[in-house]
Amino acid sequence: MARQIAAILSLDVVGFTARMASNPDTTMAELNQIFEQVIRPCVKIGNGRIFKLMGDGALVRFGTATEAIATAHAIQKGMLGKPVQLRAGVHVGDVTINGEDVFGDAVNIAARLQAAAPPGGCLISRVTRQIAGGTVGIPLKSEGTMTLKGLSAPLEVLSLDLSGADDQAERARQSARQVIRFATSQDGTRIAWTETGKGRTVVKAPNWVQHLEYDWTQNPMNGWLPHLSHHYRLIRCDGRNNGLSDRGVADVSPDRFVDDLAALFDAAGVARAPVFGLSFGAAVAAAYAALYPDRVSGLILMSGFVQGPGKRNRPQDLALGQAMRELVRDNWDDGYPSGRHLFAQAFFPESSPQDQDSYAQFIKMAMTHQDYLRIGECVDVVDIEPLLPAIRCPALVLHSDRERMHFKDQGQRLAAGIRNARFVSLDTANNTMPDYDPEWPKALREIEDFLSTIPDDQGTG
Repeated sequence: MARQIAAILSLDVVGFTARMASNPDTTMAELNQIFEQVIRPCVKIGNGRIFKLMGDGALVRFGTATEAIATAHAIQKGMLGKPVQLRAGVHVGDVTINGEDVFGDAVNIAARLQAAAPPGGCLISRVTRQIAGGTVGIPLKSEGTMTLKGLSAPLEVLSLDLSGADDQAERARQSARQVIRFATSQDGTRIAWTETGKGRTVVKAPNWVQHLEYDWTQNPMNGWLPHLSHHYRLIRCDGRNNGLSDRGVADVSPDRFVDDLAALFDAAGVARAPVFGLSFGAAVAAAYAALYPDRVSGLILMSGFVQGPGKRNRPQDLALGQAMRELVRDNWDDGYPSGRHLFAQAFFPESSPQDQDSYAQFIKMAMTHQDYLRIGECVDVVDIEPLLPAIRCPALVLHSDRERMHFKDQGQRLAAGIRNARFVSLDTANNTMPDYDPEWPKALREIEDFLSTIPDDQGTG
């Protein structure tokens, strides 16, 4: 017997007993056809192995979570329009292999998830999604927590979203569809910008790392992008020394990033709109709202800070930032782990290793190591606290409870300094959350609820 970690897919035919009682010959013919035309080919493509075949279902073992989820998706897509429906469940965990048989908690939990799934649906444990990371490329919906038979604790569960196209394919289409335009910042720096989606306008502030051309397909930490683009007209840009904007610009300061945001508003013809800022981008958004109060109708600030590490009364913060930059300076092009990987691990510690690696590669696409260092030094000297009393619009301040680069007290000070701000804690250590973070649905609800209270009074400049 051997023990190992495996991904298990459990399949079951809906209403098998009743079908067999009323028309056994037709039922068996239909099941044989489904097995040969749908299940077996999908399992083969997904590198799975059927280790148990029952009259009304099957159990399949996979080497990776991604292959199990992709196979479940392919099977259920292949079942659309068939006279028979399947339920499916996927879980990753410890199993024991004894000859041709596989047993253990992963098998039992996959079976429990399958039993709880709706006809034609598939339930997937959140741990499976987390292990798969950004390599899934399949739309999933959070179903919250479920108490399953035989389990002492509730389980975080997601379901396959079969209503639309594959997530990765849709992201590729969105990326190809966007039109890149250019604005000119106050000092003459060329700023690349674009817009996606329809509806009320939301403007995203520039932050440390971005690349308009690759944001859709190569950045695993941008769960906000498809969501906001689906519900709103989202306008965003590459800040200076990033992506398609001018690189190698010597003047990299917080004030210049605010100028870049001002240029974005003007180029997009936006007179007034809510602004969304992430991390360093939250500081840029807040400063812009203070300096241009008539242009900003609301602020959404996630994992932001009022002071950069060099301005805080915590020498260890500055030392950490400097140490990370030294690693980047010396190990930018190294394989794993490079300084870029350490950046990804520090900012997104609860994301999957695959996503951390993908983000490390995205950093390299977005900027040179010289520009990374310039912006890092800019982040160190941020100090927007004196500007906060000038902000007149309402603000939603979201901050990770266990964020270790910009601690929670920075988010609290940000909210305390804005007269009409609401602070919301998120139970995560991730600076920016991947879409499978357990707190991501909460963050999205807060953002949607907040925007619903902001008058849609933007016009064109």
